[in-house]
Amino acid sequence: MLLFLAACTSTMTMDEEVEQNRKQALSKIDILGCLMEGKLIASVGMFATPSCIKLHSDGGKICQDSSDCEGMCTSKEVLDNGVKANGFCQVGLGDPSCYNEIANGIADNATCAD
Repeated sequence: MLLFLAACTSTMTMDEEVEQNRKQALSKIDILGCLMEGKLIASVGMFATPSCIKLHSDGGKICQDSSDCEGMCTSKEVLDNGVKANGFCQVGLGDPSCYNEIANGIADNATCAD
């Protein structure tokens, strides 16, 4: 059993693993294709992972439903499920990592994503 555990142990530090993951993520992005679609490459999430991001022109606009937005209509903070609420159209970069989607002026279940 000890041999098995030793085989699963990484010799890299967390910083080294994060950097390796960033490089792998960047190598998988079609950079030219991303830019040609009007998107941009940005570091996102807790580990600053490179991603192809679409910015929404209506980002920040007050909304009642995702049909009002290019992206989703979300809360800026976690709300109780079922409460009446105005939302904001997602920007696409720097959006809250925990939010409720707002549908017909009502907060749906909260979601957290990195």
